[in-house]
Amino acid sequence: MSVIKVGHDCCGCRTCKAVCKLDAISVVRDKYGFEQICVDETKCVECGMCEKVCPALHTPVIEDRKLCGLAYALDGNTRHNGSSGGLFGTFAKKVLSQQGCVYGAAFDANLQLKTTCAETEEELIPLYKSKYLLCDTHTAFGEIKEKLLAGQKVLYCASPCQVAALKLYLGKDYENLLLVDFICHGVGSQTLFDQSVSYVEKKLSGKIKSFIFRYKVKNGVSHYYYKMQYEKKGKLLNKEDLYFSFPYYNGYCKQLVCRNSCYACQYATPERVADITVGDFHNVERYEPAVDSYAGVSMLICNTQRGKAFVESVQEQLHIKEYPWEVMEKNNHFHKGDGAPKEQKAFMESVANDRFEETVDKFLKPSRDWMKLLYYKSPLFLRKIAKKLQR
Repeated sequence: MSVIKVGHDCCGCRTCKAVCKLDAISVVRDKYGFEQICVDETKCVECGMCEKVCPALHTPVIEDRKLCGLAYALDGNTRHNGSSGGLFGTFAKKVLSQQGCVYGAAFDANLQLKTTCAETEEELIPLYKSKYLLCDTHTAFGEIKEKLLAGQKVLYCASPCQVAALKLYLGKDYENLLLVDFICHGVGSQTLFDQSVSYVEKKLSGKIKSFIFRYKVKNGVSHYYYKMQYEKKGKLLNKEDLYFSFPYYNGYCKQLVCRNSCYACQYATPERVADITVGDFHNVERYEPAVDSYAGVSMLICNTQRGKAFVESVQEQLHIKEYPWEVMEKNNHFHKGDGAPKEQKAFMESVANDRFEETVDKFLKPSRDWMKLLYYKSPLFLRKIAKKLQR
């Protein structure tokens, strides 16, 4: 029996393909645009290697916590560059200062999301910010293993399922490996993101050159802005806006675009797979009214002694305040949830069968969310009143 039995529980990590020495495994995209595993049974000898490294079949969790609380980088640029409090940037720069390297998700020149290595601070820049779609690990796991065996320090930051996949691929612990996962709300497909890019390019009559999720806007009203640079008539122009106006981002915030496995994720639990877990500290104003959440503040969990020791090595660069686990648990995605939204199935059928423009009109037009738009355009004091009423 091969890893094909995983079916729709597949998280798309590609680790099975990486370990198959007979090249019997390939990645194909289904009618919804999701990357799926395909096994050539004429090549497969049922050696079982693919099953051994599948994070859907094995969950290498850590059932311990050494520290948890809120944190953010004291350096303003590092904090601004991150999606939340700039912890990833702080950790990454520390590893680089130790002649190490950092692996994370970055868009290439064609806006394809791939696991990418940074060995300088300049190379680190594309790894910042949330990406919200499945990251192609391609040859990264093999590269990481080579660097670990050579004695180089490696930081790998990814979704919990991909961190688990790397651990299974390596098959043993390495003292020079630091694993960082984040609180993940699911990933969508590269195909759907590409379709959104093409849709917006047509409306702009331009070519999108770069895209940033979770862009921080001064005096912003939401954590979910984006920034993109596009070329039009030979000029480079910038556009910043709320998530509503970019179809993929809007679909993600509505939780319509994720893989099937994400809606019942076995890694959305208090038990983690990485040395350190980071994420948003939702509703931080309830606990720290003076903290500017739009400037960025993170939830921090050290799951291992290695993670705790590493955080202590950079603690002078961070503001950290410990909180009991119960506060962390109330403020983030540590449980599988209630499954997909009611519209998700119809949305995906539209993706598979309709023109993308029709899918946008049916599900993702900003005017469908006029109440949210009204909220975001309201004065600050009215938004504060609305937030209090929601509690």
